Amino acid sequence: MNDFEGVSMSVVEESISKTGVTVVIENDSEKEMEYGESYALEKKINGRWYKVPIILKGNHGFEAIAYTVPPSSAVEWKTSWNGLYGTLKNGEYRIVKDVMDFREAGDYDKYNLAAEFEINE
Repeated sequence: MNDFEGVSMSVVEESISKTGVTVVIENDSEKEMEYGESYALEKKINGRWYKVPIILKGNHGFEAIAYTVPPSSAVEWKTSWNGLYGTLKNGEYRIVKDVMDFREAGDYDKYNLAAEFEINE
């Protein structure tokens, strides 16, 4: 987790709600990186991370799209998980996103970024 050197993700504190969040993905590397719409939520319970159960019945998925983050730049990405995870209860959470060091079709390395946040409403 968080092992793409020079690339990080953080939560915009003012955006935290029980149904969504905005993150900033910073690319301080010399590489062009990509990310998509997919993500997962995890909750910390007794010091360990557990996947938040998906409440949506049947099949679900994310739009297959790639967004580029050029070297030495940052982007904001906003999500609303109400339909997928519902309204979260108070606690410590993290959002996990896949990012890629994309060189060309079939030639890329995949990494996981995580950003922690707390819901206390």
